[in-house]
Amino acid sequence: MTTIFAGKDFARELEQKTHIKVKRLVEKGVRPKLVSILVGDDPGSVLYTNLKKQAAQRVGIDFETVRYPAEVPISRLSGKIKELNGDDKVHGIMVQLPLPGKLKSVTEYLVNQIAPKKDVDGLTNDSPYISATVKAILEILDQSPIANYLSPKICVVGASGAVGNPLVKELKKRYSDLVGCNSKTRDLGAVTKTADVLISAAGVPGLVKADMVKDGAIVIDVGSPKGDVDPVVLTKASFVTPVPGGVGPVTISCLLENLVSACK
Repeated sequence: MTTIFAGKDFARELEQKTHIKVKRLVEKGVRPKLVSILVGDDPGSVLYTNLKKQAAQRVGIDFETVRYPAEVPISRLSGKIKELNGDDKVHGIMVQLPLPGKLKSVTEYLVNQIAPKKDVDGLTNDSPYISATVKAILEILDQSPIANYLSPKICVVGASGAVGNPLVKELKKRYSDLVGCNSKTRDLGAVTKTADVLISAAGVPGLVKADMVKDGAIVIDVGSPKGDVDPVVLTKASFVTPVPGGVGPVTISCLLENLVSACK
């Protein structure tokens, strides 16, 4: 029988712990604040920003959205980040990704304008925090039946991407048998079908088919916004994260955990 991970429920459990920590900070005179820079009007980005705001409000964190049109000059965005870096009342800064149009090509440059101590999304080159998405995946793996394997074989699809690359680095600290690949890997299914744990962060809807999954495997779908894993995989896997409602809600909770750490 397949277990479908209830991401929203688990995220609320994490929120309760964060809420307690926030209350303690407030009692000491520190009001945690997160600022999200939202460029353009992509529906997915707007939705995700609103979900972060709602989660922040539930745990007592101040959340501010700074919006710009898609045609905003790079210099204006960079200037705003610099301003927020110097604001002691702001503990975390993030740029909602993906950026629209031509700004995509300067994503790394803009993200790295954020002061490391305020990069609670864990995306800058020298951030002290684990990427919120990577942290969420590790949390979910701890909730999965991965402990049933003495030395699980793990496969990460999309291993060179923005999520996959830091994820592989963190997983290597825990597990020795790990292989990374991508959507263009030759005979991808032959690689993925040998994995006890299959994590897909390729961003290619429906990429992972049922015949690419080992019977009883743990499947973590990090594809956005529609998911990389074909729903038929439910008939083969022992544990699956749905999209939406799987990794996403937990990622937001991990982002807020990082913010609390930034306050300390």
